[in-house]
Amino acid sequence: TDIAYEKGHFLLLLLEETVGRQRWDAFLHDYFETFAFRSMTSERFVEYLNENLLSDPALAERVRVREWVYSTGLPDNCPQVQSAELAKVRQQVELWNGGAPATELQTTAWTTPHWLYFLRNLSAPQSIERLLDLDQMFHFSDSHNSEILFEWLMHAVAGKYTPAYPALQRFLTEQGRRKFLKPLYARLAETPEGLALAKRIYRQARPLYHPISSATVDKILETAKSNSAAF
Repeated sequence: TDIAYEKGHFLLLLLEETVGRQRWDAFLHDYFETFAFRSMTSERFVEYLNENLLSDPALAERVRVREWVYSTGLPDNCPQVQSAELAKVRQQVELWNGGAPATELQTTAWTTPHWLYFLRNLSAPQSIERLLDLDQMFHFSDSHNSEILFEWLMHAVAGKYTPAYPALQRFLTEQGRRKFLKPLYARLAETPEGLALAKRIYRQARPLYHPISSATVDKILETAKSNSAAF
């Protein structure tokens, strides 16, 4: 799940903000030196953290590490991240969602995070005409960046943008990560024509996938088949 990545990220950010970068860097250095090539448990992590970084009760109270590690959701002391760069991207998203053509978007010097934020915040589904405009301007279907291409293909499937389908087939037969496969196959399986395409691609791709990925896609397609049969 995303818990280790997203919630874990915010916990580490909170710790850095609470104790300061200098103390945080020193703690990290000692932590990796101490536990190199050894396993770790949640209890041992909390104990080590309290002993070596949060021994001051005031700091421990500000972080509330046990709530982060053992409770559900994000605690109310979760850091609030602000980004001036992403604010600029939001302006371009609003322009696009408001009907502006791709030629009017200001994207000079954008990096991967800029593009990901842009694609993730577009309204969906986009019309074929609008997707074509974006593709002709920014060549998303030819992207060699897997993260960007994935986000683009999610829009392409939702909008039935068939010019991107060759890229979709290449991606699904060359990419084996579940973080990409599961959402794409699930979106394909939402419509009868998408399900047919998913099955066609999967017949070719399945032998190339890790067994865990195959089991995930098997379940998606089997569920979609059962649902379609019910109607």
